[in-house]
Amino acid sequence: MMLTTIIPSYLYQQYADDENLQGFVAAYNNLAQQYLDWFNNLNLPNYTVQTGADLDWVAKGIYGLTRPTLPEGGYTFFGEYNTNVYNLQPYNKETVIGPSNFYLTTDDIFQRCITWNFYKGDGTQFNIKWLKNRVTRFLKDVNGLPLPIDNTYDVSVTFTGLHAVLIALKPGVYSTLGPILQSAINAGVLSLPFQYQFTVTY
Repeated sequence: MMLTTIIPSYLYQQYADDENLQGFVAAYNNLAQQYLDWFNNLNLPNYTVQTGADLDWVAKGIYGLTRPTLPEGGYTFFGEYNTNVYNLQPYNKETVIGPSNFYLTTDDIFQRCITWNFYKGDGTQFNIKWLKNRVTRFLKDVNGLPLPIDNTYDVSVTFTGLHAVLIALKPGVYSTLGPILQSAINAGVLSLPFQYQFTVTY
């Protein structure tokens, strides 16, 4: 519960008959109340209502996150045995070629990433229900505002190997957010168990 009214300042009794000092104290109390109202209306910790530089400042200062760079595509590694032809680069030297295109990380996408990492309503134990809720929330909740989830029918989670997880989205429905979700997972922006390799189809 936030404080909505200041504790007013007052004059000592011996100065109570001075109109100028009474006016000064009244102006001070009025200004202090205006500052309190402004700060309460600012709603600073609520990242879902912040935009632009304010969102970046709140995310960094309160949540410790910076706006992520989401690559379009993955990294290509050269240097391991049989990954390149001979005499093209020095032996036992690894070369990493990064992506040349990146997704625009809008305020909406950034807020969805913050919600993924900090929403506590699902608990902290990784399981299929937890993952389906996270994915559904990322796809459906605009500006990262966590709304109740009535179903997760659009998301399928399958373990395709000992350390491989396939996240299949309803075809054609999430063609815009599906690649961004895959990029955020690959870039390590979304908190997930490091033991698994996650693949998203859409």
